[in-house]
Amino acid sequence: MKIAVVGSGALGGFFGFTFAVQGQQVTLVDVDTEKVAAIRKSGLTVSTREGEKNATIPITDRVDEVGQVDLVFLSVKSYATHEAARSLEPLLGDQTLVMSIQNGIGNVEKIAAVTGEDRVIGGITAHSFQMLTPSHIRYVGGTGHLHIGKIKGENTSRVQEIADILSNGGVKVEVNKDIQDYIWYKLLVNTPINAIAAITRLKNGEMAENKQVHALMRVVADEALAVAKAQKIRILMTDHPVDVCIPALKAASENKASMLQDVEAKRRTEIDAINGAIVERGEKLGIPTPVNKTLTDLVRIMELRYRGG
Repeated sequence: MKIAVVGSGALGGFFGFTFAVQGQQVTLVDVDTEKVAAIRKSGLTVSTREGEKNATIPITDRVDEVGQVDLVFLSVKSYATHEAARSLEPLLGDQTLVMSIQNGIGNVEKIAAVTGEDRVIGGITAHSFQMLTPSHIRYVGGTGHLHIGKIKGENTSRVQEIADILSNGGVKVEVNKDIQDYIWYKLLVNTPINAIAAITRLKNGEMAENKQVHALMRVVADEALAVAKAQKIRILMTDHPVDVCIPALKAASENKASMLQDVEAKRRTEIDAINGAIVERGEKLGIPTPVNKTLTDLVRIMELRYRGG
């Protein structure tokens, strides 16, 4: 299978690496010229619990150098999704699929608006990765399966083929219908964690042990649940989202939430696709989301301070 990984950060790089070591024809695409130079020089290194491995994988900062592919694995930050989707045309043949494993909601819709719904595979993962250097990724932790599925129509044999390749590479994969319910599942877990972590600067383990944080998380999650239910989303978790979050936080206690990592690195965050998305949809549905709005506003203010806005 010929695969282009567009957005070769920690998550995209890991999955690109996994595809490559399973013998697939992978090209990484990234706008970060430092990363391109580093991977061209040293290959891509991935550290997991099993040890450290390195692979030589082609990488470019120009989409038009790759040619048409069977699969585009899109792994850019949510705020860059629309622009990235518009850049994909040189990669798309008649049968090309586009898979999104991104944080927040709205990403698959943005991709589908450009490429068409029939191509798009959505997905979520609870696994965490960290860039140690531009060419070195470390697996941090996480539990559960990678869930993938087409956003329209039945999952085909090609979707199962993608799942099988990743499964052979050691990633537990489940192919699901109604993938939007799974995307919302992850949102309901991310919403009470990311913004609070970014503002408080608490590590996962510190959040898991702090009762005051738990109380705030519960209010944030309750607002998100109200919006999800109003949108007729099937709530996959039987426990309250915070009761799902806390064991996950403990399992990766030394890790920092992705939004906290972005704030510490003075990067743009994905607040608009997470807490901000709950606020936006709540406004349309007439559902109050005051705590999510406050958290969203605070993170945006933090961004303005270090991004010079």
